[in-house]
Amino acid sequence: MRIKKYLITGLVLLLPLVLTIMVIFFLVDFFTSPFVNLVEAHIFGKAYLPQGLIVFISRILALIFLLVFIFLLGVVARWYIVKNIISGTSSILSRIPLIKTVYKISRDVISALFSLDGKKAFKHPVMIPFPHRPTYSMGFQAGEVAEEIKNTIKTPRVSVFAPTAPHPITGFLFLIPEKDVYKLDMSNEEAVKYLVSCGLIHSLEKTPEDRDELP
Repeated sequence: MRIKKYLITGLVLLLPLVLTIMVIFFLVDFFTSPFVNLVEAHIFGKAYLPQGLIVFISRILALIFLLVFIFLLGVVARWYIVKNIISGTSSILSRIPLIKTVYKISRDVISALFSLDGKKAFKHPVMIPFPHRPTYSMGFQAGEVAEEIKNTIKTPRVSVFAPTAPHPITGFLFLIPEKDVYKLDMSNEEAVKYLVSCGLIHSLEKTPEDRDELP
């Protein structure tokens, strides 16, 4: 039994670290791959170093250059003239068939996720009856319901994104009657942890008597 406990303890300590390292390496590889050969050719063109070391240093330098470029782009983008150029380019891309669909969706999603005005992509965690009562599912209240939907369905509705567990990047978008949406006293981060861990990790401190009882 002790051997089993030691193995489980080791896994609990090791796996989060391994997964974190894997995600970091994946992101670094994803963002630097297009620039590694360029950096390697201009900086290490005739350097007599091990190839593995050259690739590693090239990735680090490419990542640094990319971060500096993104920062400078953010600074320049706030200039009045550049704002007009970006606005004009955006307007042109929004008119090109096929490209406009991908561009508009990507722009709107990224703007919602990285909003600078304090607005969050998802307002707060909620509970909704799914697939039917008495079973409930956890989700996040999303943006406002489209006017076309409001005009078609007169009953007040709420947009709710219910992610799948343990992979929250996929899920379902529901238009739930307002009376059937129950706000949870949790932060978005706590809700994501709860979903990703399949209910194993939570930080709900209130007792059932302190919460609104679901029908």
